[in-house]
Amino acid sequence: MTRPTVGTYWRTVRHLRGSQLAALAQRRVLQRKTLRRWKSVPVVLKKVSPPAAFPEWQAPSALQAIETREFRFLNVTHPPSAYIPWSSREFSRLWLYHLNYCDFLNVDLRAFERRFHLVRALDVALDWCTQNTTGMEVGWEPYPLSLRIVNWLKFLMRNAERAEALGKGETLQALLAGLRIQALALEARLETHLLANHLMKNIKALMFAGALLGAPESSRWWARGEKLLKRELAEQILADGGHFERSPMYHAEALEDLLDIRTLASACGCVMKSAPQLSACIAQMAAFLRCMLHPDGEIPLFNDSALGIARPAGQLLTLAGDSVEVPPVARPEVSVLDDTGYAVIRAPSSGGCLIFDCGPLGPDYQPGHGHSDVLSYELSLHGQRVVVDTGVSTYEPCAERHYERSTAAHNTVRIDGEDQAETWASFRVGRRPRVGRIDAGETAGMSFVRGRHYAYQHRNVTHARMIVLTSRNSWVVIDSLSGKEKHLVESFIHFHPAVRVENVNNPARSAAGTASTHWVIQFGE
Repeated sequence: MTRPTVGTYWRTVRHLRGSQLAALAQRRVLQRKTLRRWKSVPVVLKKVSPPAAFPEWQAPSALQAIETREFRFLNVTHPPSAYIPWSSREFSRLWLYHLNYCDFLNVDLRAFERRFHLVRALDVALDWCTQNTTGMEVGWEPYPLSLRIVNWLKFLMRNAERAEALGKGETLQALLAGLRIQALALEARLETHLLANHLMKNIKALMFAGALLGAPESSRWWARGEKLLKRELAEQILADGGHFERSPMYHAEALEDLLDIRTLASACGCVMKSAPQLSACIAQMAAFLRCMLHPDGEIPLFNDSALGIARPAGQLLTLAGDSVEVPPVARPEVSVLDDTGYAVIRAPSSGGCLIFDCGPLGPDYQPGHGHSDVLSYELSLHGQRVVVDTGVSTYEPCAERHYERSTAAHNTVRIDGEDQAETWASFRVGRRPRVGRIDAGETAGMSFVRGRHYAYQHRNVTHARMIVLTSRNSWVVIDSLSGKEKHLVESFIHFHPAVRVENVNNPARSAAGTASTHWVIQFGE
């Protein structure tokens, strides 16, 4: 990884909005030193009966984490211990984020046989309050702060009455007072320098605090959250239903956020002026998600996407009232999602599905989750993933993060060893590719998708790609490179770990002097 130059900084900063630059400057000047001395006031939990029907987090894993205090995130485990490492330097920042989200508290512990887990869960939340008192700890950063506020309020909405019956009233008061301080801190630290999915998480947390906490600031939190929500729905949800950061995983996360807000408003009887807009966006996003799924029912891994982070797509579609199953089709079907820049071909006779990416990295002012993957694709055959994207495994500024964002990690073409985009640090992008309009259709019994990009225009090279499904169920990838002079051209393809590819020569054709190479794909268990 090379150090960014002055030019790199300029090519990155020039795309930011003025409001982002102002928010960045304010953060640099004021910084996040300590918590303000907000006056202590009584706080109550508003009664919601029956409790809103929010889906739980992974209940078996949550119960184990609560009982043993063994926490496992990103394939890294903190063994059972009385000590919870909320800000320990032994773990990566992303691991600490996951711990501070407190997803494992989003469970229903009202049953008599779960009373032990309920007491342990209250102790975990109280431990957070005890260990995080300065405002400088990881858990006070706005993103984990937003997720924790929501998870704690879901936990209390379900379990507070039972906890009161168990004699835990004093603990509940401490947690509610702590939640008010957390909401005030979030309100003062909204991520207006980042915007996008981070701001949506902030908005959701403000609205949860406004609806469920009986505090002097509650009505203000709700009003500010709804005002921002109306603006961000128009900005973040594109006309084809896709989230504008163009990451299928963050699309699923944003869809769940909107579903939760709708459920919250309904359960609490809160009047939302933006309710029709919210419902329309949920319907559009569900339709987009269903269109993008592989035959195995899950998302492709374009941009910063991984399996097992967002709630499973089938659950989200059920919650949205959409069909979980991809409708069967009698003949190949081509779908174009113009605004996000994706296209999908489904081949019912062979269980094939191609998902093609010809969109920009994301909004120009926030491409942090974008990869150098224009004209990449994922392919399933016979219902199983065969050609796959590398996805994402870390956000740490390291060689692995740099590789996973690089062109070589995707099923596309690289010119002269240079990535399509100038990605640097963990989320920065300097030079970024300009893309052409995606095209798709059917002709002469064949289905096709087609696109082009201009990432290498400074090298006088333009890359166009067409992928064709023939009438004999063959998939053909055709690359066209136009330009001047000689260039090194590399085309990458990544197979699913369960797929084995063998090179088999055809003896008959070899004997005739017209040797050709055949590839045989075998599926593993």
